[in-house]
Amino acid sequence: MKNERALVELLARVFQGDPAEVSGVEVGIGDDCAVLAPPRDRMVWTIDAQVDAVHFLREWLTYEDVGFRSFAAAVSDVLAMGAAPIAALSALTLDSRVSAADVEALATGQRQASLVSGGPIVGGNLSRGVTFSVTTTVLGVVVGSRAVTRSGARPGDVVVSSGPLGLARLGLRAFQAGVSKDPVLAPCVRAFRRPDVRSSTSTFVALAHAAIDVSDGLGLDVTRLAEASRVRVVLFEEAILSHGGRALKDGAARLGEDPVACAIEGGEDYVVVLACSPELALPEGFRIVGRVEEGAGVALDDGRGVRELSARGHDHFAP
Repeated sequence: MKNERALVELLARVFQGDPAEVSGVEVGIGDDCAVLAPPRDRMVWTIDAQVDAVHFLREWLTYEDVGFRSFAAAVSDVLAMGAAPIAALSALTLDSRVSAADVEALATGQRQASLVSGGPIVGGNLSRGVTFSVTTTVLGVVVGSRAVTRSGARPGDVVVSSGPLGLARLGLRAFQAGVSKDPVLAPCVRAFRRPDVRSSTSTFVALAHAAIDVSDGLGLDVTRLAEASRVRVVLFEEAILSHGGRALKDGAARLGEDPVACAIEGGEDYVVVLACSPELALPEGFRIVGRVEEGAGVALDDGRGVRELSARGHDHFAP
């Protein structure tokens, strides 16, 4: 392993180099703090930690993958607020297994995700520790007149997803079953390794009444939105399956999983689910997956009837 100064120089090379090349960044990596020109609009901040043996296993992912998905996990929160990422900070805790080459690969994955989402990494922290982890802070600027929260959904809204749901859950199951090389499961494995965090997502989310990113599972996260908005959400089973396409259905069949359960209870999709007017034209990749009604709770319409859903999903501290 190189010394700290050499690692900082390595990271600076990977993360773009000259901060003047990035709009709004006056001082980047190499000083005590990054310096950003203040934006004209409201800002949002978020922070997310990805911890070895909790969020991923290095036996499953390359360091580039770890870097990409750790950045994606944080930036999806910013996109869900209808904000465009403008800068990020990365704190790395490195254990004895991590080499300088691994740090470079990790940073390469982070940079790949930052280029897709539009939020350059401008600084951070390096530390030795017993557990390898990546903590990412992302700053964003609100695209519209206000930040989009979980509390604005209205009866009559449609519920829209910015991407397919449940694939990441199947990707995780593929690794757990030791079949991640199966070509049928390739789209699911890719969804787990490299979540889709396009910067353009925030442009449409800015038009929504309410939104949330799906990190803990559709059922649990939509329940949070419904509770905050004091409304009832009905999800459409066929629409969810259709959005997942053959990747969801074939992947679930290969692993002996229920595709609907994967979509509703799985996590780490890092797509945005939002409530908006049914009159809005949806961008490519966005699909209607439900509706908002008066009342409370979350239900599933399977085409034969409507049944209530419990708020099931991932909870770090559940027994």
